[in-house]
Amino acid sequence: MFARVAFDLPVTTEFTYAVPDRLRERVRLGQRVRVPFRTTTRVGYLVAFEETTEIETIKDIASVVDVDPLLPADLIQLARWISGYYCCALGEAIQAMLPGGVRKTRPRVKVVVRVPDATATLSTRAKKAAQLWTELQAYDAPPPVPRLLGETGISRAALNTLVKAGLVTIEERDKDDEFRAAAAAPRETPPALEPAQEESLAALAPDVLAPHYRTHLLLGVTGSGKTEVYLRAIDLAVRAGRQAIVLVPEIALTPQTVRRFRARFERVAVLHSAQSEAERRRAWKRIRRGDADVVVGPRSAVFAPVSKLGLIVVDEEHENSFKQESVPRYQARDVALVRAKAARCPVVLGSATPSLESYANAQRGRYQLHRLPHRVGGLPMPPVELVDMASESSVLFSPRLRVAVQHAIDDDGQVILFLNRRGFATLLVCQRCRHTLQCPHCSSTLVFHKGRRRTACHLCQHEAPLPQRCPECLERALKQVGSGTERVLEAAERAWPGVPCVRVDSDTTRGERIEEALGQFRAGVARILVGTQMVAKGHHFPDVTLVGIVNADTALHLPDFRANERTFSLIAQVAGRAGRGEKGGRVIVQTYNPQHYAVATAARHAYEAFAKTELEERELLGLPPARRCALMVASGEDDNAARQAASDIATAIRRSGDGDLLEVRGPARAPLERVRGRWRHMVLVLSTSAAALAAASRVARRKKTPRKIDVTIDVDPAAVL
Repeated sequence: MFARVAFDLPVTTEFTYAVPDRLRERVRLGQRVRVPFRTTTRVGYLVAFEETTEIETIKDIASVVDVDPLLPADLIQLARWISGYYCCALGEAIQAMLPGGVRKTRPRVKVVVRVPDATATLSTRAKKAAQLWTELQAYDAPPPVPRLLGETGISRAALNTLVKAGLVTIEERDKDDEFRAAAAAPRETPPALEPAQEESLAALAPDVLAPHYRTHLLLGVTGSGKTEVYLRAIDLAVRAGRQAIVLVPEIALTPQTVRRFRARFERVAVLHSAQSEAERRRAWKRIRRGDADVVVGPRSAVFAPVSKLGLIVVDEEHENSFKQESVPRYQARDVALVRAKAARCPVVLGSATPSLESYANAQRGRYQLHRLPHRVGGLPMPPVELVDMASESSVLFSPRLRVAVQHAIDDDGQVILFLNRRGFATLLVCQRCRHTLQCPHCSSTLVFHKGRRRTACHLCQHEAPLPQRCPECLERALKQVGSGTERVLEAAERAWPGVPCVRVDSDTTRGERIEEALGQFRAGVARILVGTQMVAKGHHFPDVTLVGIVNADTALHLPDFRANERTFSLIAQVAGRAGRGEKGGRVIVQTYNPQHYAVATAARHAYEAFAKTELEERELLGLPPARRCALMVASGEDDNAARQAASDIATAIRRSGDGDLLEVRGPARAPLERVRGRWRHMVLVLSTSAAALAAASRVARRKKTPRKIDVTIDVDPAAVL
C-alpha cells in the first residue's frame, strides 16, 4: 500500500511513500502524516492511495499526525482544481483551506479517564490503586488525568494498575469538542416579500430543493432586499437537511450578517481571520462534525468542511476582496462555482453592481439573471447631484455639500462622508524645489498620517517621522497636498463643532473595533461617519439622509482596465447607503469628471447602461470578460535582470502556445514599477480558452530564471498594477 503526500512547498510534485503495516488501519485520505524528507522529517497531507508504484527505493510514512482526516475527499479534489487553474502547488492550495489553528502539528487533546463496566478485581496489595478506584466513583464525568491525580494526590503508577486490571481506560479527547454553538439570537418573523423577491425565490427554489447546480445572479439595487431572498433560499436548503455557505466581502460586514442569520437559524457558524486561532479551530471542527447549518465568513469560508452542501451565497460578489493576493491566488466567487458544481447544488451571486464577468455570463445565458429593480417598501432611490470641483477652488467640501450636511444635521439625520483614501495628506511637496517625498523602496509617494506624525507607504508599510526640511534642498518648505480620511474627519469636526463624528478605515478599526465604531453610528451616538470603502457596501443605516462623496475620482485614472468599473461600483454602492429610512435621502458627488460615463451612469443608478458601454469597450480591446487573462510579473533588485526574465517568459509562451488561442502582451514595465525594493516587469496573456491560459501559466512557471528573480503568476487578476 502506497500513499501520495503533498507538502506546503512551491513544487508541483506529489511524493510517494510506503504505508507500513503498523499504520494501515490508521491512515486515511485527508490526514497529515510525518514523513522523511531529504535529510529531515516533514509534515504533509495525504492526498491519494496507490496499490503499486514504479519507484524502486521508497521510504515509509513515519507517523500519522491526526486521528481524523482534516479534509474530506471533495475538498481535496477542489484543491487539485485550484492547483491546476491558479498554477500553485497542491500542498499550497490545501494549506490555504485550513485555518491556522487547525494546521497546528499537534492536535489539542486532553487525556481523560473513562470508567467502563468492569468486573475485574484488584490485588489486596494494590492499596493506592484501590483508593484511587474509590475516589473515581465520586466523579460524575470522566476527569482529565492531571486533574484526577492532583485532586487525589495519588501517583500515576496507581492509575496504571487500574488500567492493567481493566477497571479504567485512558482516552484522548479533542478539547474543542467541549465548545458548542453560541446562544441563539432572538427569533425574528420573516417580513412579507415584495413581488420581485417572490419571483426570484420561486426561480431559485427548484434548484435548491432538487438540488441542482445552476448559478443565479441576483441584480438588485441597494436596499432591494437581496438578503431576504438569501435567507428564504437557505431556509429551504436547511429544511431539506442540507447546509449553506454565505460569503461576505469584508470582516466588517460579518457581525451584522451573523446577527441576521442567527435570528433565523439556530446553528450558525462563523469563520474569519479576525477570530483567534482557538475560535477558528472550534468553529471549523464544529462545522466538520455537522453541528452547523449555515456558515458565514469572508473568502476562506468557501472551504468550510460542510458534508451536505445545499447552497452557496456570494454577497456583494463584485468585490475585489474575494480575490486572494498571495499564493494560492484564488477568486473565492469562482471557487464557489466549482465547489457547487461538484456538490450539485446552486449558487446565488448577489450585487447592486455585479462584476462585468458575472453580468456577461448572465447575458450569454450561462447564469440565470433575476432583477430586484426597486427598494423594499417602495422607498425611492436617493437623488444624486454631481458637483464639478473644477470651479470650486480646491476646497475639500463644496458649498453645496456644506449646506447639505448642515441641513441633514438640523433635521436629526446622519451623514456619511466617503473618501477612498487613508491618511491626512496624500503628497508632501517642497514648495521651493518641487521635490515630492517618495518611498525609498517603492514607486509611490509617502502619505502623511497626522495622528502618528509619521509618513507611510501604503504598498510596503515603510514608515518614517515627518521631516522638518525637504531632503533635497533642505528648506523648510514641505507642503501637505491632497486629502485622506484623517483630513476629512478633522475638517468635519471643525466645520460642524459639537457634532459627534467617527472615522472607519483600516488605520482606526481592526477586529472588534470595526463593529464598535459602526455600532456607535448605528446607535446614533455619532452623527457623521467618515470612511473608506469599508462603509460603502452592505450596511443598513436607516437614519442616513445624506451621503457626500468627497472625491469620486480616486480610482478613475489608475492605469488599470478595471478603473471605470471600480469607480462606478464605489459611487453606486456608497450612494446606496442613503435614503433607507422614512426621511429619505440624497447624495452629493464631488468630481472633476462629471461627464465621464462611469460617473454619470452611477449618478442615475443605471448599472446596465454602464455595463453595456464598458462591455463594448472591453470587447474592442480584447480584455476580460471578452477573454480570460493571466498576469506574469518578474521582479528583482536588478532592474535589467527582471526585465530580461519577463522577456524570456513572454518568448517562451509565444513559442509554446497556439497563436490562434493566445495573445501575449509585453514584456512591459509594471505601472507600480518598484515595490519593496524590487523592480517589476509584467507580461499579460489573454485567451478565450481556459485550457490554453493554464498551459501558458505552466510554461511561465517552468521557465528557469536567475536565482534572485521572483516570478508571480496571477490568473484572473483583480488588478494589473
